[in-house]
This record gives sequence, C-alpha cells and structure tokens, in this order.
Amino acid sequence: MRVILIGFMGVGKTSVGKKLAKKLNFDFIDTDYEIEILANKTIPDIFEQDGEKHFRKLESIILEKFIKKEDVVISTGGGIITTKENYNILKNEENVIFLDASVETIISHLQNERNKRPLLKESENLNKKIEELLSTRYEKYRKVSDILIDINGKNIDEVISQILVYIG
Repeated sequence: MRVILIGFMGVGKTSVGKKLAKKLNFDFIDTDYEIEILANKTIPDIFEQDGEKHFRKLESIILEKFIKKEDVVISTGGGIITTKENYNILKNEENVIFLDASVETIISHLQNERNKRPLLKESENLNKKIEELLSTRYEKYRKVSDILIDINGKNIDEVISQILVYIG
C-alpha cells in the first residue's frame, strides 16, 4: 500500500507525511527533496536557473521513480497536478489524499517561507497570487484525489487520524 499526499504549498504535506509514515512504519518520500537530490540544487535555484518547465520535468521523473513503491507515504509538491503526465499517474492511484486549506490558513503557514517558494517570491500581493494559483489547481486536486481532508483549524495528529480512518 502507498499513501500519496497532494495539495497546495503550505498545507502540511511534508509534516503530515513524515509523521504518518512513522506511525504506519512506512518509508517517507518527499518529491521536492528527491528533485533537489536529482538536480543537485535547491528548488528555488532550479526555478531561477532552469525554469518551471524543467522543474516539472524533474518532478515527473521522480514521481514515476517512486509511484510503484510499496509501504510508502509520498508527499508531493503543490504543483504536481499541473502537468498532464503527473495528473494521469495520480488519477490511476489509490489513497491519493488532498489536504485542503483556506487561503488564510495557507498564508499563515507560508509567512516565513515566502523566499523558499519560487512561485510566490516575486508576488506583491500574496493573497491574490495564492488565490490565482489555487483557482487553477483546485479542481485538479479534487479530481485526482480519493479523499479530501480539510486541514483548517486542525493539528497534525487530527489530520493523521482522519487519514488513518480512511485508509483503514
């Protein structure tokens, strides 16, 4: 079995994923971390030096590498569903869990990380940029996921409890 966490940046996919993997005694894979290893540079550097298109190509390579691994929790990047290849891969998987949050929750989670987020770095109006990105991604998150978990006002343990109920 594998569990795949999707959702917008800042919803806690990595934090939830690490703790969930530990609880299930599964391996944990963070696709962004794996991309940095593959490229031998940080995600902001990849975006700046090679562009978003190259980053998405690396993202597809990593997803394909780990998607058939068993006993694993995979935390994906927020934009993984923006490419057709990744969307189709995720659509055919089980236990794809969409961690959903309001714009306000996302902003509160990202306050101190803005410079680490290439798609938000240059934005003058953070609220508007998040709303724009979320509006282009939201339906895709919904369509590829098996379950949606609203993380607003919940701590990591509450989110994990809901996931465990779902995956049984």
